[in-house]
Amino acid sequence: MEQPVDVVQFISSLLDSGKYKEALSVPIEEKYAHSFKENCWDLISVIVGKIQNDTMIIKPSLYSACEEMLAIVVQKATPEEALLEFIEQIEVAKNDAQFAIIMEPLQQLLLKLSAKRGRSLEWCLNSIASYIDAIPIPEHKLEGQERLLMDSDTNIRRIIKIYSLLPPFYTPFVKEMTTPDANVRTKEIITAFLISLLGKPLIYVDLDPIANSTSEARLSCVSIINDISTLLKNVIKLLPYVEFHHKQSSKTKSNKNLTNDEELPPYEDEDKINLTTLSGLYYSFFSNHFQVPDLVIPLVYSNEYVVHTILLCVVHLLSFDLFGPLTKGITLCKEILKKYPSNVSYKMLTVPVHYSLCKSLIHVAIYSSYEFVRKESVKIISDHVNKFEYKGRLLLIKYMLSVANHSGMIGYAITLYKNSLDEAFKEPELPVCFTGMELKDMVNKICHLPHGPESDLVELADQIISALNFLRYLALKDITNRSGIRDCFSSIESDYLEKLRTGLNMSKAHYEVKLKDIEEAQRTNKINKEVDVAISVGGNMLDKIPTENKKEILHSALNAFHLIECLVARLSECISSNKSQEM
Repeated sequence: MEQPVDVVQFISSLLDSGKYKEALSVPIEEKYAHSFKENCWDLISVIVGKIQNDTMIIKPSLYSACEEMLAIVVQKATPEEALLEFIEQIEVAKNDAQFAIIMEPLQQLLLKLSAKRGRSLEWCLNSIASYIDAIPIPEHKLEGQERLLMDSDTNIRRIIKIYSLLPPFYTPFVKEMTTPDANVRTKEIITAFLISLLGKPLIYVDLDPIANSTSEARLSCVSIINDISTLLKNVIKLLPYVEFHHKQSSKTKSNKNLTNDEELPPYEDEDKINLTTLSGLYYSFFSNHFQVPDLVIPLVYSNEYVVHTILLCVVHLLSFDLFGPLTKGITLCKEILKKYPSNVSYKMLTVPVHYSLCKSLIHVAIYSSYEFVRKESVKIISDHVNKFEYKGRLLLIKYMLSVANHSGMIGYAITLYKNSLDEAFKEPELPVCFTGMELKDMVNKICHLPHGPESDLVELADQIISALNFLRYLALKDITNRSGIRDCFSSIESDYLEKLRTGLNMSKAHYEVKLKDIEEAQRTNKINKEVDVAISVGGNMLDKIPTENKKEILHSALNAFHLIECLVARLSECISSNKSQEM
């Protein structure tokens, strides 16, 4: 009696030995037909397992045979069972080639199940989304023209390859949703999936139209944007989810306690619709980096509501450290602020996102690893502050002074205040917020030495120079005392300038001694030019740097002290000159 053949093992061995025609003939041979149909489940995993990333290049005939075999499985197998196995194979796929070869048979099975597709499409899209989410984040440090090299990054190549497979897979289902009788839940499931694609990992990829106008990643993004536009019609209607996720960002995700039997509304699935994916969505539609249909951004919504809510996305993008999200946040911020009118009332600052934005921009401007991002952040701080009327500007500048904790940024805030005051002097009457007690309060904040004469003047140099320039400007400008600056002169001289002079004398003496120590040590130790003299600058001990560098740092500090001394002397003259106008 003839022994029954293990059809799975038989086909596997034929494929391994390169007998591809014989393998493909097995399903149509009568003696194997029934066994083949019964074992399709096991065959799927065996066939997919033979595919490696280089199979298509090294063994193209094997790849083609496996594709054909999977197509036969789709025809012969019970659709529901085969679908579950293909979903399982996505979840356990060991490489992108395995993921790629699954796409078409998976699509064909879903199309066969059109009448009773149920949650099958959602399960498939969830598995695909999980696979994509597992792709490592591209970590590059490229700026300027070097950004053109990003498409050659291994992980970006992976992202582009995977994303290129998606439109051919989901396009038939998108087209089904364009009919008037389309199932609303299914449409939302597909839309939520497409929005999730705009989050990780695509959000880390450079999509700038100038630096990367023809990049493959941009082309993938364009396709996704067009399909979202077709399905969603109105992208503004998802703004409430931005507000919700912003409020929930510090709390436990609400849907994690649901059981598997509960159906979550697609837009409430936080794995798909969250602050990162929504930020990717609104970057794509509002950054002016992509052409989008006008109809998907209806103009019936309050402009303030749209701007304030999308600024929450900006703040979220600026919370990242990597180039991709940061540049998207910068671009989105610049474009969305253009929608804000000029001379906005200070009352709009009751919306806390303005302070969150200011704080985020300050952090990025000080700490970002990317020069381009830092410079752009500084520009946006100015644009944001100057959107408001004078009282609003003053509130934001005071906030900057309180949170910056960085001499250069505090100096920049002082300059913004000086520029606004200069603009205000052109008004028939000086606004109240620049006079009297308001001015005195600001002068006290500006003329601040945290440790009196013992403050680190090197660390505070930018702030001090900006403060002295501001005071000199005001003493020269306001000779009629419109602002009431004369009432501040006595405290400026006694509480600020005197302490500053004392501090300068102490600091100069200290640095001159250190410089003398180094030069003396070099003279006595002619063999070894490196000398063991430790110096502290800005709170940092500089004991492991070359001696010549130490000398350069000390000379630079002494030059800064000399400049500050000159400014102090000039300010004293200006104050005396201003006081004389009173007589």
